[in-house]
Amino acid sequence: MMKKIPILDPLDLPLSSRVLFELDYPMFENEKHKLIQFEDYIVYWSKYKSLFTKEDKISQSEFPLESIAWFTRTIESNYWGNKGDQSTNSESRMFSGESIGISSMMHCCSENLSGYNFWNKSRVDHVSNRPPQSWLIPRYMLKEGLLEKLKSIT
Repeated sequence: MMKKIPILDPLDLPLSSRVLFELDYPMFENEKHKLIQFEDYIVYWSKYKSLFTKEDKISQSEFPLESIAWFTRTIESNYWGNKGDQSTNSESRMFSGESIGISSMMHCCSENLSGYNFWNKSRVDHVSNRPPQSWLIPRYMLKEGLLEKLKSIT
């Protein structure tokens, strides 16, 4: 059975949680993005303003902690240095009973910005209420230090 993870508030986290670091997405300048450890999970948390309702929305994608090491190894060994960034290659594995995957993207967060979709098909998106939960990560962010930060938490 999957662990239930509540919608987190970075300013009032449970004792078993901590903010690991903030992420800067320049293309989304009025949004907040954080990586939070919740027990044995990593949560990618976002706060943004809805284009339609103009209300603040909270979204989070949840990944078993052990999947982060697989993500970093897969990026380094299977995607970088080959044609993976230019294709629709996708890989997936089970972690803690959850279907976790990586897909390369040609248009990640904006047009012609290569990157990756790190997804959890076992959990529904907190806004759309449909699977998968996903975290879009531009390649340049990984190259400019995010990959090393992710490696340091595993």
